[in-house]
Amino acid sequence: MDDIISRLSEIEDSSQAYVDDAVQKKKEIAAEINARKELWKQDLDAKTKARIAELQKSMNLSKEKKISELKQQSEKAFRNLQDMYDTHHDKYVDMLFSNMIKE
Repeated sequence: MDDIISRLSEIEDSSQAYVDDAVQKKKEIAAEINARKELWKQDLDAKTKARIAELQKSMNLSKEKKISELKQQSEKAFRNLQDMYDTHHDKYVDMLFSNMIKE
């Protein structure tokens, strides 16, 4: 009977060693997964920041181009109005004066 109890004790000790080993391996795997997850997160953050910077640069270039186009259009419209005024100034004054005195 003592032999059986001794043998069962040895089996229990051996089983506990396997369980302890499995727990240790589980911890190591969890640590490795966490390390990989952190590296992936850092890589994703870097890629995201780079993409955001690229989009901002593209948007800024597009915005600057549009502002330049609008400025050119405004300057052209102003020049056209100025040319019309310079060319027809006397005519406009005469028309205004005529309307005021109702000739």
